[in-house]
Amino acid sequence: MRKIFFENAYKLIISALLVIFTGISCKKNAVQIPADNGTSTQSASQRATGSAALQTISLIVSVNDAAGNNITSDGKGDYLNGVDYVQAILDGSGTFAFNTLNSRSTKTVAKRWVNYNLNSPVDPNNTYRPSPSNTKNYHFSTGGSVYGTNPFIPLQNLGVNGNPATQCIYMGNGIYNSTTGWRVSFHKGYEDISNSPTSFAVVTRTSLSPAVWTITPIGSCSPNSNVAALRSQDGTLLYGYYYLPFYFTLRAQ
Repeated sequence: MRKIFFENAYKLIISALLVIFTGISCKKNAVQIPADNGTSTQSASQRATGSAALQTISLIVSVNDAAGNNITSDGKGDYLNGVDYVQAILDGSGTFAFNTLNSRSTKTVAKRWVNYNLNSPVDPNNTYRPSPSNTKNYHFSTGGSVYGTNPFIPLQNLGVNGNPATQCIYMGNGIYNSTTGWRVSFHKGYEDISNSPTSFAVVTRTSLSPAVWTITPIGSCSPNSNVAALRSQDGTLLYGYYYLPFYFTLRAQ
């Protein structure tokens, strides 16, 4: 009986040692994958391509009030990034972001806005006119279109390193009042199709140093110059097409 006991104990010890040895061996051979703790400043697409975000450029935006332009200023001069709740930048993706009321607080009183003249519809029988409020944000954003300049060139890189100085992109604008919002689209969203009657936003780098760009809906890529779509806030409802000539000048601060 004692002999059987010691034999069984011996087998248990050997089995335990084998388990421990196997565990240590597996741990040494395991591939250690560091956890993503969310602290990376790069986007998933940037990590995938290995590209880094571009330098954000703070801007001074001049909105041309010449006769014939239908997006004009509030008459208070240039719009400076960081002044009077204005955001005006070329962001890390190389696009233009412009907000006249860049505040998350609903209690903030707007100091700047732009003016829209929507009295020139493409269809003269179109009587729809939105009523945006100067107390709300006027939003502008740009980006690349597969029907415009392709591939998209970040605006910071226009006219440098062999890149062209001009390209055709989309621009999407937002206008609001206390109850309603609208989208004003130059080849953006539902309008970014091959046969859209809307114009592209044509961006031109006019100076490298100091850095200056212009944006206008006129160019060889826009057979229907100055035309924008007016849609509901979610983009599904089309109110019509309107002539909305504008001319912005962007200068790096």
